[in-house]
Amino acid sequence: MTPPRVRWQWPSALAACVAAAGLASVRLGLDVNWDLRNYHYYDAYAFLTGRLGWDVAPAQIQTFHNPLLDLVFYALVQQIASPRVIAFAMAVPAGIAAFLLLRLLVRLFPSGLPDRALWIAAAFAIGVTGASSQAMLGCTMNEWPPAMLLMVALLFLCHARQDGGPTNARERSGWIPAFAGMTAGMAVGLKLTYGVFAFGLLAATLLDAPWREALRRTALLGAGMALGFALTYGFWGVTLWREFANPFFPYFNNVFASPWWEPVAWFDRNWGPRNALQWVLFPFYFARESKLVGEVSFRDYRLAALLALALMLLVAKGTSRAARLAPPWRFPAVFTLASYVAWIFLFGIYRYLVPLELLSGPLIVAACLALVGGRNARRAAIVVVAVLLVGTTRPASWGRIPFHGAYFDVAAPDLAPNALVIVGPYDPLAYAIPYFRPDARFVSPQNNLLHWSQRNLLVKRIDALVAGHEGPLYALDLRGYDRLGDVLDHYRLSRDLSKCLPVRSNLDFGLLQVCPLERKPL
Repeated sequence: MTPPRVRWQWPSALAACVAAAGLASVRLGLDVNWDLRNYHYYDAYAFLTGRLGWDVAPAQIQTFHNPLLDLVFYALVQQIASPRVIAFAMAVPAGIAAFLLLRLLVRLFPSGLPDRALWIAAAFAIGVTGASSQAMLGCTMNEWPPAMLLMVALLFLCHARQDGGPTNARERSGWIPAFAGMTAGMAVGLKLTYGVFAFGLLAATLLDAPWREALRRTALLGAGMALGFALTYGFWGVTLWREFANPFFPYFNNVFASPWWEPVAWFDRNWGPRNALQWVLFPFYFARESKLVGEVSFRDYRLAALLALALMLLVAKGTSRAARLAPPWRFPAVFTLASYVAWIFLFGIYRYLVPLELLSGPLIVAACLALVGGRNARRAAIVVVAVLLVGTTRPASWGRIPFHGAYFDVAAPDLAPNALVIVGPYDPLAYAIPYFRPDARFVSPQNNLLHWSQRNLLVKRIDALVAGHEGPLYALDLRGYDRLGDVLDHYRLSRDLSKCLPVRSNLDFGLLQVCPLERKPL
């Protein structure tokens, strides 16, 4: 019979990880990031109330993102009064992911290894304290839920390869790669940027066995990914296809050529390497200048340290067989490299790398063990590396404020019935839409997706609505940020700022306003 202490050790570890993540999230304060104010709250509301064809892009390009994860946050806000409880609940996926990392570390550092507990503790500490990992705790940017699913896939795949090949009948039958693929595919469906990690899993699986077996496992993994993707994205792909003739609208419109937007591929090219040397040594560059990989500053040397250790391993491998990584480590190492390469080519945005931050811990410790000889020297090296990496990390922040009252303290003035509201350019304002009367219609002629000078069907729909609307017209924007001038001139509209009404909001410092509009005489 298993002793109670042993039987409860893993459930206790899970509870501790979840509690630690939740308390850390509460300590950070109320998440008020740009994306939350722009679309994470609005998209869920719009999906539940059928506004995808009623409003026109009020949350800019993000109006058309999969709302599945945002529905969870929306439900929490609707059902739970305390924002602290919501912040705790939103961090649960991070706690589960940390627990899965711990389970993975127990598999990667085998029983009987000298100082095993120290290696696991150091790898865990490095992995869970990354700049993005901390910043995303309880955050509606939704990095942690897909990271949690990806850790499930990695745990199963790495466990199956602990001895360098299929370890049981379920692995030989394909159950493990198919299940791992399904969880990874679900992650991609929830957040399309996780496609880089799906690529990493496929590459690592393809290079993990003799070619016939590798092809079989990769095919099973891919089939599982397709199923998982359909489970979490299928309903939204069908919706976008029905409404806009593109299941990923507006992305990949160079392929689908939907008339609702321009036939181009939309990618954010503001981030990533700037020259050839940065392409090769990019982690060293963004460790020094974080604005290369995001809009907010942070400091994290994990990937730079991992790259330096990998280069040292390559040199050592040429002179010593002892410096080679053992078979159980090849899968996470190849996965990390392939995912990083895909990331640097497609995005270059650091906050997408939460899974690689988690894996940086075990890989850094394993590289140190492979490079450093002598028990005391290994202890010293790994402790020093762990302390330096954890101690020098400065997390990013996309906006937090102290807790006070409800999560959204928003009160909109009562508009006249059948109102059409023009949303001001570029600012994230759509979070306030659920607090206006439901028959009001919101359109955004100028944002990060549209400009009133374009001729796609979205702009034409806005033109027709503004020109033909017989009810009252309003503008929603921020007081003191006069960005609506060109839009109003284009539609021959004017506003008297003295008639603007404030919209109470704890997220915009009292600047949100709605103003009645009048048509200019011809």
